Amino acid sequence: MAMKPVLWLVAGAACLALAGCEKTAVEAPDAKNVCFHIGFPKDQPPKFNVIKKDVPSLEYCAAHLDALRIKFLSIGSPRKEIVGVYNGTFLWSTPRGIRISKHFEGPAMPFLTKAPDGRLVIPSAFEVPRDRNFSEPQTLPDNLPEKK
Repeated sequence: MAMKPVLWLVAGAACLALAGCEKTAVEAPDAKNVCFHIGFPKDQPPKFNVIKKDVPSLEYCAAHLDALRIKFLSIGSPRKEIVGVYNGTFLWSTPRGIRISKHFEGPAMPFLTKAPDGRLVIPSAFEVPRDRNFSEPQTLPDNLPEKK
């Protein structure tokens, strides 16, 4: 009968030890209308670098983040994906488009897709052939705004 309290103490100590090993989640800064790029220095916590202040919307931040990704690629960076944050929403810029999530860990939803000409558009903005033959170029609708 004296063993039961000892087992409970050992189990409690093990739970506390495991809880102490838990990796802390990446917390987004609480700055409003500021677009950040998240850098991940080796053996250090994530670093939030300001890309632009007074950004009016998530779409503009996504465009700035994608432009930064392309700039990094042009100077020889091997990373094909970069991460940013805007008003507590995490953004992932990839060659295929932008994905977003409220949490750094876990699934992210498609937000903007790369059109064949390189513009960021909503995922349903360009037509997909009925036969799903993705080897042919995709076409854009005629009613999209022109580049300036």
